Amino acid sequence: MTPIISEGDLQRSAVAIVLTEENDIILEVRVANLPHQPGDICLPGGGLEAGETPEDAVIREVREELLVEKVDILSPVSIFVSGQQEIHVFLCQVQGYDGSFQSIEVKEILKVPLSFFRETKPEIHEIGWKSDLGENFPYDRIYGGRGYKWRERKSQVRFYHYGGYVIWGITARILEDFAGREEQAEWKT
Repeated sequence: MTPIISEGDLQRSAVAIVLTEENDIILEVRVANLPHQPGDICLPGGGLEAGETPEDAVIREVREELLVEKVDILSPVSIFVSGQQEIHVFLCQVQGYDGSFQSIEVKEILKVPLSFFRETKPEIHEIGWKSDLGENFPYDRIYGGRGYKWRERKSQVRFYHYGGYVIWGITARILEDFAGREEQAEWKT
């Protein structure tokens, strides 16, 4: 594998697109008191622990969050990279899922038909990022000093509205990509 050069500690995680027999995608509504992403709708998954591969992490996380014994990875789907995040996305299948979940992180389970993501375009909003260098930055060491022309960074944030729910951000981006490529992929459902 080619090494990734990062400007800081890269947060590596793995998430699962879990499809039911009915071709629904299982999503989690996170509890409101979490320090990260409270109340958001996410794919099952989480951070890699020391010594874990992305495959190990996604199996562990799906088992823990959906309270299932057997998780099969059908295919790697993509690797999403943004800022300091590297998210490995896998298409997974679970055996005997009865709708249960662990309630420490998950408030409820939401099932959304894959066809919804195939047929619905997300709402897209562009946001800009500005560099905040602070007063201690050594401006005198770069051409142009304080007037240096920093590259403007922009990104797009996607929103899907399903029932009374909003699926947005990275989760929406991953699902848009999956649904758009799913028809041509070897994992075709």
